[in-house]
Amino acid sequence: NWSEWSIISSGINAEYGDKSRTQSFDDSFNETEILDLEFKKEFDEVLGFVEKLHAKEKQILNKWLRKLKKANDDSQELKNWREVRNEYISLMCNQLRRNEIIEPFLSRPDNGPLRPVPKKLAYTKMKFTLCAESDES
Repeated sequence: NWSEWSIISSGINAEYGDKSRTQSFDDSFNETEILDLEFKKEFDEVLGFVEKLHAKEKQILNKWLRKLKKANDDSQELKNWREVRNEYISLMCNQLRRNEIIEPFLSRPDNGPLRPVPKKLAYTKMKFTLCAESDES
């Protein structure tokens, strides 16, 4: 449902602002702002892919996107929650760039706070990132 994705995207813009369009990455950003801008950039890219998916995949990824968007509410005890959130959105984005959805995005996220990306998936993320970079050269 396009309106549902519009609501999610507008929530991201409201929460993180629109600095990405008015400033470039430089010393005027602190680490938190950079992480938030990186998240917003990949979140927006994911939305472009998700609108083309079948209803079941959309529903599952919608749950994940909502969880990642509200990670700050649920994951305060996780010191580096922004980094963890960004690892998940990067993993999702890289999978969608490859026209595939694999774990952990085959099923809805667990209830409760966002947990660190399992090591076996972190390796997968690294592999996809390296592949994506090699495609551009």
